[in-house]
Amino acid sequence: MKTKKILITLLMVLFISHSSFSQVSSSQVELDEIVLSLPFNQDRGKSVIKVNKINLNSINPILKSYIGKSLSKLPGISLITTGPGIAKPSIRGLSASRVIIYSQGVRLENHQWGDEHGVGISTSGISSVELIKGPAYVLYGSDAMGGVLYTEPERYSRDFSVDYMGIYNSNYSGITNNIGVKGSSGNFSYILRGNMTDNQNFSTPQGEVENTWFKENDIQTGLKYQSENFFSDLRISKNTIELGIPDPEIEEGQKGSYQELSHTMLTWKNSIDLGNNHELEATYGRQFNERKEFSGLGGSTAELDMELTTNTIDANLTMPQSDNFNMILGTNILSQENKNFGLEQLIPDADMNDFGVYGLAQISLENGSALIGMRYDSRSIISERGSADFSNFNGSIGLKKDYNNSSIRLNLGSGYRAPNLIELFADGIHEGTFRYEKGNPNLEAETSFQSEISLDMMNEDSSLAFDVFYNDISNYIYIAPSNEQVDGYKLYNFLQQNATLWGSEIIYSKQTAIEWLSFNTSFEYINGKSADGIPLPFIAPLTFKQVFDLDFSENYSLEIDFVAKAKQTRISQFEEETDGYSLLNLSGNWMTSLLGNDLNIFWSIDNVFDKEYFDHLSRLKEAGIHELGRNISIGLKYNF
Repeated sequence: MKTKKILITLLMVLFISHSSFSQVSSSQVELDEIVLSLPFNQDRGKSVIKVNKINLNSINPILKSYIGKSLSKLPGISLITTGPGIAKPSIRGLSASRVIIYSQGVRLENHQWGDEHGVGISTSGISSVELIKGPAYVLYGSDAMGGVLYTEPERYSRDFSVDYMGIYNSNYSGITNNIGVKGSSGNFSYILRGNMTDNQNFSTPQGEVENTWFKENDIQTGLKYQSENFFSDLRISKNTIELGIPDPEIEEGQKGSYQELSHTMLTWKNSIDLGNNHELEATYGRQFNERKEFSGLGGSTAELDMELTTNTIDANLTMPQSDNFNMILGTNILSQENKNFGLEQLIPDADMNDFGVYGLAQISLENGSALIGMRYDSRSIISERGSADFSNFNGSIGLKKDYNNSSIRLNLGSGYRAPNLIELFADGIHEGTFRYEKGNPNLEAETSFQSEISLDMMNEDSSLAFDVFYNDISNYIYIAPSNEQVDGYKLYNFLQQNATLWGSEIIYSKQTAIEWLSFNTSFEYINGKSADGIPLPFIAPLTFKQVFDLDFSENYSLEIDFVAKAKQTRISQFEEETDGYSLLNLSGNWMTSLLGNDLNIFWSIDNVFDKEYFDHLSRLKEAGIHELGRNISIGLKYNF
């Protein structure tokens, strides 16, 4: 009853806000950015599905340097972290394999069911990030229950250019070097970029935390061919990460456990104009992910050593039927193999095959549009510890109504997620989480039904966005501790029961009467619980963000970023409560020139007052490790 009352209140606020805001004149807010995560080449303002987007080339390069810092700018997304270099996205309370990340035009497959390592992509080769909140099942298939993060790779350039960027971070003596080359010849364009990051142990206000070092090397290259009716884009990237696993029992100078992660990705995207506005697009992807975990007791053999090889084919045909009716048909095929080479096995050698086919139609209506989609998916898993088969048929419908200076979206969608290998067949020590995990071969597939209503209002100098969602999940899979121990580690079992998630996001932006001052204010709230009334784990508390942008001139800008999070007392059976906290962050840019070329000098101060706090989504809080203390960063970018 309490949940229903809160939802009704939120909907009333939405209606009242729409009535009052509709008296304002027409909009000048920029919503004409094309979104790549949805078909039909639409801009954000016209899309039936709401998409949030951040252009990484327009933000402070220090904020861009880590994927976590970039994603924190998007509304409705939180980060499950393990120190400053490791972040996993959580969209409206759903994370890990419930969130799909697209990189280089294909679904990223890098043992994403583990939350103790990063996503394995570098922001140095990304132009923008798009966020779809809620089930994007129809387009992206199983595992898109929570949403999709779509990263656009760095764009090609017709002109030859070389750029260098260097960043220094004081807290962990971190150094990042990045260099890129772009150019073209005839119908061909090329790009080459390398990035190196070397971070030492980070410090909290209480002092240095042992074994929290982080090293990353990333190289990306691309070759594009473009003619009048044909487009081909071949990209290859390799990302390697080495990182320490924090342990409060490690003494200074003692070698601790660590991970070595490597991800190689090849993608080949082709698009053919068939005439009459019909377009055929096909993308082939091959990924190789190697994950090693070492105990720190000596020796060169990894306790855990898994290799994941993935081949994907994504194809779709866009077929406009008329000016008011567009349709797309597509298929997704995935073949995956997991192999073990370490001393221990967490999950068995296994083969997994996914197949999906979908159709999506958009109908233009008077002052609006409708979007209808259907999809069928199947998954087959064969392993040494058993086999499993899953299949599902789902759909979605969305409506968008436009007014003079506002729009309302209503989206209803079902989601589906088949259990992954670790949830089904895990039976071993997981070094990265310090626990013994036991899978459940009797798990059923998760299904969900989410409803969302969104209101966007705007005038010539401000905008207001208000989203309310309710997500009903059947057979929600979660991991829970037991009272048993195996080989000295606490035993964790994978269980499932029904669950619900609901919440809201409110975002207000305004250009003030002062020409150089604008601000953005946001509130985010999520509530999740299982059928027996126990709160779901890793749910972010009520969050308030206030950002002031001071653009004093075309050459100098300053950003004041204030974040406040409430105390989180709604916790699952294996979580701890966390107190509320507030942080102040500052950053700035100065654009100048050197020897006739552009020079950008930038800086930031995170956690200005060296606040001691635990973030509720930090994996380190259970070990008593606070978040990063004050960190002063400075860097420069030079275009040769």
